[in-house]
Amino acid sequence: MGIRVLLVEGDDDQHVMWNLFECRCPSSEVYVLRPADAPDTHKPGWVSRGQPDGGSENGGGDRKLLDSIPARLDTSDLERLAVVIDANDKGPQARWDAIRQRLESEGYSGLPKSPGQAGTIVNFPSVGGRRPIRFGAWVMPDNQSTGMLEDFVAGLIHEGDEMLPLVNRFLDSIPQPRFIPQHRPKARIHTWLAVSERPGRPMGQAIKADTQLDANHPMVQPFLDWVQVALVD
Repeated sequence: MGIRVLLVEGDDDQHVMWNLFECRCPSSEVYVLRPADAPDTHKPGWVSRGQPDGGSENGGGDRKLLDSIPARLDTSDLERLAVVIDANDKGPQARWDAIRQRLESEGYSGLPKSPGQAGTIVNFPSVGGRRPIRFGAWVMPDNQSTGMLEDFVAGLIHEGDEMLPLVNRFLDSIPQPRFIPQHRPKARIHTWLAVSERPGRPMGQAIKADTQLDANHPMVQPFLDWVQVALVD
């Protein structure tokens, strides 16, 4: 089997994926890498038992993720490559357009004009001496909305949670927030985590250990279905 890589924006994304996959699909052999990780950074399984060597403090970001796609395509023995990127305020279409531009500049064609609502998956023939690959893209949180990874994680909070409405009211009460409006989802989930079972626990750890987050929530299944087809089957 060739190398299978899930490329994410940075540390938070990487740890969320590691812990989610440990909970839901612990045996699959896919590498979860950041843009800053060396192309030959490959460790067993989901790389869920050790931090890859090298990289910057946060491992990348959306621009670095997009710009790293051509280098990832040149990875020796690459069989499958998938990316997870935040829609942010740009929206899924703009994100997919940016991904498609990178792929087309590398000689790949036949790409859909719009991202799939259940994630995008394309099978590419050999191009420029590279082996045929399967490529996938998921735009957080759901391929249809503006938002980010933090919206996805917040969706795992149990229905009827008593703390979340208090967090929402607190954020609404701040007359001049120090964060930009697009980062409210970050402020929301991290404020919620700050007053959870272990205050300040990171999102990734909380998915596996916090009883108020449900890794088996139905909203996770479409994402895992996409991962299964894009990277595992």
